[in-house]
Amino acid sequence: MIVYILILLFYSSGTYLAISQSGSELSLWFLTFGLVLDIAMLFFDWVGAKYAPRLGEGDLTAKVMRLLAFFLWGLAFFLRILPKIESFKVIVGVAFAIWLAFFVRSLILYLRKSRRK
Repeated sequence: MIVYILILLFYSSGTYLAISQSGSELSLWFLTFGLVLDIAMLFFDWVGAKYAPRLGEGDLTAKVMRLLAFFLWGLAFFLRILPKIESFKVIVGVAFAIWLAFFVRSLILYLRKSRRK
């Protein structure tokens, strides 16, 4: 669970810096660190690692939100390469909001499952 909190911190700080500093390079580094950690946790989930919490397991809405967030992060990085900074800021904000909704929904479902056991 600590890794997901780190991912949240990287995403939130990268989003804040991207919006406030018009897509500075530092914001891209923070967003990339969060994205790499998020993809690593998704990979650990797929291979069945026992130490990785399974956020979004069995919930189609959470899986769709996570995939949509990944798509939007990729679109945002593409828009940053093009000099479309305003579109980049909007897409980064939307991607972070969708990922945050995924995280909260998955965390609630994960905690409910762990209490039942």
